[in-house]
Amino acid sequence: MKTCLLLLISALFIASCTPKAQLVTIRGDNLKAVPDQGLVMDNDTMTLRYSFSHERGQMQILLVNKLNRPLYVDWKRSAFIVGKEKLDYWYDVADVNLSTSTLGSWYSRYSIGSINGVISKDDPVGFIPPGTQLAKKQFVVYPNGTIRLPGQPEVVEEASKSGNRRKPVAVDIYTYQPDQSPLRFRNYLTLSTDKDFKTEFIIDTKFWASDIRVMPANQLTGVAIHEYEGGSYFESLPFKKPDGFYIRLPIQ
Repeated sequence: MKTCLLLLISALFIASCTPKAQLVTIRGDNLKAVPDQGLVMDNDTMTLRYSFSHERGQMQILLVNKLNRPLYVDWKRSAFIVGKEKLDYWYDVADVNLSTSTLGSWYSRYSIGSINGVISKDDPVGFIPPGTQLAKKQFVVYPNGTIRLPGQPEVVEEASKSGNRRKPVAVDIYTYQPDQSPLRFRNYLTLSTDKDFKTEFIIDTKFWASDIRVMPANQLTGVAIHEYEGGSYFESLPFKKPDGFYIRLPIQ
């Protein structure tokens, strides 16, 4: 009896200490979810692709010019928006990297020093030649904390991906409509087919978390099992969900 009780206590302790994570799926109001690509808008002018496959959701934008003339993005008049807060893509500042060098010898009493610097500044307008693409990676969707999850979850069981555990894993699934989601943000882009922006057009995308799953952190990636003569070994797989990201939860 004591042995059974100790085993039960040990199992509960291990379960309580298992790291968990929130797996967030993102949707956009004018984008289509495409497997292995992310969220995509595709028309005769361009292909616009968003990917978030990173811890806390580092948003990556890919713009592909499908025209036979250049396409321009005005970063000065584009923004990442959370609630009422606007975060600009471009600031009128320059980065300065300095390095020093010294002339002298072991025996010299004095030395002559010099400072060398490189000043760099982002272009306010992105230029995309015909048949080429431009990538941008600047903002993190949820940089701090964990997402508060209103409502009641649906509890489902998934096959374990840990490689050394065969019991199903319980997953809590919270599903949200766009106006009810606890995570909403926008991305606002100003583009044009001419450098003077006489033909400018706007792409204003509203994003939201369509579902958030709470699960053991090792369910995010899983393992690959490699067989060899005499046995097998496990290899951890990278996280890959272009239309979502994850947040590690603190151990309770």
